[in-house]
Amino acid sequence: MTLKASQKANRLIMLAVALFLIVPPSFVVADVVINVLAVNGSDKAIEKDIEFSLPGEIKPEDVTDPAGLLIDYNVNDAGYFLHGKVSLQGKETKTLRVKVKDIWQISNEQANGIKEEIEQGFKEMGAERSKENGDLLKAQLFSRIDMILQEQSLATSSIDNRIDTYRNYVQTLESIRAKAHLIDFWRTDANEPGSNKSVTLKVETENKAEKTKKVKERYYLPKEVLPEYIVDRKGYEIRFDQKKDQPFLFKEDDFAANEKRTVSFGIKDVWYIPSKEMEYVRERSKYIEDALKRSKFSVTSTALYTQIINYLDLISTLQAIQQPDIQQHIGTFRVNKDRFEKAKEDLNSLEKLLLRHRADLEKSKLKNIMQKIQSMKSLARVSQSIFDKKPTVNAAWKIIGSVMIFLGIFTILHFVTWIFRSSKEKKQEDLRKKEDEQKKE
Repeated sequence: MTLKASQKANRLIMLAVALFLIVPPSFVVADVVINVLAVNGSDKAIEKDIEFSLPGEIKPEDVTDPAGLLIDYNVNDAGYFLHGKVSLQGKETKTLRVKVKDIWQISNEQANGIKEEIEQGFKEMGAERSKENGDLLKAQLFSRIDMILQEQSLATSSIDNRIDTYRNYVQTLESIRAKAHLIDFWRTDANEPGSNKSVTLKVETENKAEKTKKVKERYYLPKEVLPEYIVDRKGYEIRFDQKKDQPFLFKEDDFAANEKRTVSFGIKDVWYIPSKEMEYVRERSKYIEDALKRSKFSVTSTALYTQIINYLDLISTLQAIQQPDIQQHIGTFRVNKDRFEKAKEDLNSLEKLLLRHRADLEKSKLKNIMQKIQSMKSLARVSQSIFDKKPTVNAAWKIIGSVMIFLGIFTILHFVTWIFRSSKEKKQEDLRKKEDEQKKE
């Protein structure tokens, strides 16, 4: 419902739409009021189309009172907007009070829900390294959630400030929730200290005017930076640009004519791959490569392992080099991060090869068992041909016992017969000797 420029010119009116968010200081409310101000600058009455975009977090179900306007979706902006017709008398100003749910706050219920998910993750995976390590990791996540709630409680200077605080921390909260379900997180060493280094971000602002003026300073932060990583904010607010999906430092201050200022912010160095994470990938890939050396996957596993080690060695080498400025430091980290992701993908391929190898071994064992079962079936068929039925377990043992008894009796009879025959032959031999002696006499 876009207003064409030609229509504006023909009707010679001015229609201004201003958006104000009004909430009581306590911020404990169910609704937020959006005031839409429409102004007719001409002397003639007019009915005019009006539209404005809703904040990105607002969905149709969050609008409790659209003030007679319609809700629609803007495909290009990927967000909802309100539109409709407004009747204005000459020089008339109208204020439309649109009510929406106050969704720009992280409730205690949400925080407790995420803590419950962390508890569940701890029960299932917390002992990956040790229970003590899992306890520390859980405590770290809980501490970060409490810090977010504390920051939110301090953001009371304005509704804009509170919304920006929400936007800055809601993503952090989601990352905490994600970690609760990641086995890689529970494998990390809770005692490994984070980087104690900080890097300096320098920004410049200049008043090019020939007179003193109020300048709105706006410095965008790298996407990896969370508000908690800034060592000293130096009086600047941390706001959030929803379109760019990026936080920025903001301050409004008076600048003298042609004044130029340089401000340096200390930021915790988060642009590195933790050594423990690389060590795990290195050790795990070595274990799998050794396990597959005598398998049919030996050539592929060795190639993957070699590639993983090359990635890790290159990352370690580059991280040991001191970069001259923060831009190069961040650039090196982002390239290394891509390399590390590829190393983990190769490790995942090794894991799949190991599973395949173990499955083949299980199949081989199963084949041997099936051959033995087949031989037992052959015995069953012989039994069936003799007894016209398959033997039960007890019957099988009876058959075996009967065979053993038969063999025992047969052996004894054979032995007795042999003794009897031997005795008879000995008597005949003695008798022949006596006959020979008598003939000699």
